Amino acid sequence: MITDVVTFAKQLKEDGIVAGREEAEKIILEAKNKADQIIEEANNLSQKLKIEAEDEIGRRKKRSEAELKLAARDLILNVKGSIENIASALLKEKVSEVLSSEEVIKSALIEVIKTQKAGRDWELSLGTAIGKPLSKVVVEDLFKKAGAKVKVSEGFKKAGFELKSLSGTEVIEISDESMTETFRRLLSPELQKIIDSK
Repeated sequence: MITDVVTFAKQLKEDGIVAGREEAEKIILEAKNKADQIIEEANNLSQKLKIEAEDEIGRRKKRSEAELKLAARDLILNVKGSIENIASALLKEKVSEVLSSEEVIKSALIEVIKTQKAGRDWELSLGTAIGKPLSKVVVEDLFKKAGAKVKVSEGFKKAGFELKSLSGTEVIEISDESMTETFRRLLSPELQKIIDSK
């Protein structure tokens, strides 16, 4: 019976060791599988975060590029506008100077009167720089020869003149502002081409 107990104890011990080993191997295998699963999930999460970060970087880069393009466009438009305003100011100064000449105003009035019907009554407002020296010449020489009547007044606040039919149907303005605006509309596309080519 002692042998049986010893054998039984030995068998129990061996069975316990084998069972413990099997259980340990099972636990180790489960731990490895769990670790592999955790590593795979971490890799997947890392890949997902990397893709999201790259997408966000791409979106921010596109937004920054778009904002830079808009800022560059606005800056170019401001520069073009400034150049155009400077050119207009220089042009207006030159036009004012020219429209303050008695000969230029006289020639302009002759050309305007030629295009109008004879016998019309007009009101002529002259710029202050040219009004006094030219008013008598205008009344006597220009309108009478064209068969027109004219009422001359000073007080046109710009360089040049304004001619209105007394019936109020027609107004012709030859002033530094109107001429500058006309030239500006004509020159603006060419100025834009020059600016854009640089």
